[in-house]
Amino acid sequence: MKKVLIAIDYNPSAQKVAETGYAFAKLMNAEISVIHAIADISHYTMEYMPIMGFKGFSSDSPFMNIDEQKYEAVNFLECVVKHLGDNNIKTCVLDGRNSETILEYAVRWKADLIVMGTQNHSGFEKLCPGNVTSLILKRSGLPVLVIPEEKAEMNLEKVNQYSYLQV
Repeated sequence: MKKVLIAIDYNPSAQKVAETGYAFAKLMNAEISVIHAIADISHYTMEYMPIMGFKGFSSDSPFMNIDEQKYEAVNFLECVVKHLGDNNIKTCVLDGRNSETILEYAVRWKADLIVMGTQNHSGFEKLCPGNVTSLILKRSGLPVLVIPEEKAEMNLEKVNQYSYLQV
């Protein structure tokens, strides 16, 4: 695998997704792209906690337009790159339906693996099948590594011992 795409949102679980995806990519000596897809401004109505050096934002100061939303997303991805400590990481802010734009970007960028979490944007999506992760799993022709939101930690040193993960 030569290219690993890491899709993250503002949820605190994104740190685990970014760090795990980054560790896998480094094990494979792969090029990395970290992306954030912007969908509907209504997804950003809750308060977000600081994560990976990104200060977050609150619902008290909602975005007035898509440009403000994109600016904040670019700032978020810059903080992720700084947190991971690798300036060779490519970043991209995507605009559109999350599952569709992530898959389109993955094909355009010629990704070999998509890494993402299980976090949903809203309580409603948690009740309905068809969230971003499940849609990507259904529609992707690429392997997808899903990082659970739970606290279970993965020991990457043990993962590296398995021959099927070694490149």
